[in-house]
Amino acid sequence: MRGEPVILEKREIILREIQYWRRSKLLPEQYCDFLTNLYNDDKEIKDSNPVSLKNLGQGSVKVWLFGFGIISLIFLISLYFSVFPWPLQLATALCVLVVCYGYAALYRDRNLVISLMLAGVGSVLTLGFGLWMISLHKLDPDLWRPALIAFCGLLWCVLGFTLRIGLLQYCGYAFWALLYAGFFGDKRPDASMLELELLWLPLCVLMIWLSWLLHHRVAGVSGVFLGVGVSLWLMPEIDALWLRQDYPDWVPLLLIGKVAVGLALLFIFRKKWITWVAS
Repeated sequence: MRGEPVILEKREIILREIQYWRRSKLLPEQYCDFLTNLYNDDKEIKDSNPVSLKNLGQGSVKVWLFGFGIISLIFLISLYFSVFPWPLQLATALCVLVVCYGYAALYRDRNLVISLMLAGVGSVLTLGFGLWMISLHKLDPDLWRPALIAFCGLLWCVLGFTLRIGLLQYCGYAFWALLYAGFFGDKRPDASMLELELLWLPLCVLMIWLSWLLHHRVAGVSGVFLGVGVSLWLMPEIDALWLRQDYPDWVPLLLIGKVAVGLALLFIFRKKWITWVAS
């Protein structure tokens, strides 16, 4: 009888592992069902997702009270954030972000959907809290908005790499590209198309080269770098259309032509870059 709790604990570990295989598509669905039925004596799979309908239906009063407390806290912060002193505002924002990103890391291997949702909420709140505090305290937007963009870009790049969330990492590089475009837009507002091509295309080549260089060395970054490089391929024309005023009339045609060339190159070299991304 002493070994029975150990056996039950091992069975629970095996069942959780099977659920992870099911969510991650590591095994076909029918194999997961077979293994679950083999190890599960209760004929009922415990769902590790705390917000699933099954767990909410079977949840205790404590679960619902906890949810009520979280929702009330969100409304409380939303209503009274503006009257907090700025140290408390900063501490509140940091606590919320730590909770979001911390639980995103915690659920990364247990429930990918919840992890992505929490990371997305944390990212939106990072930008939202920053813009809100700049507006509340009437800070110089020409200084603090670029600083916020730089901070968000760096934070998302680091967290995207750490949590293995490619989209978050891509958004970080996109914010740095936005900062880069804004800086040179102020310095050279009348830049020619040749200057814009020389401004962006070397970065495009650099990111694609890094995608090739790191696909065997660092997991999870090759696809991000390739996506950033492909986006930078179109940035000269996007820069001219969105950030410049007196752009030539043929720029939209050039953009369409570069889209066609880019798709053709992706098709021709599809076996190579798919290998990079999949590695």
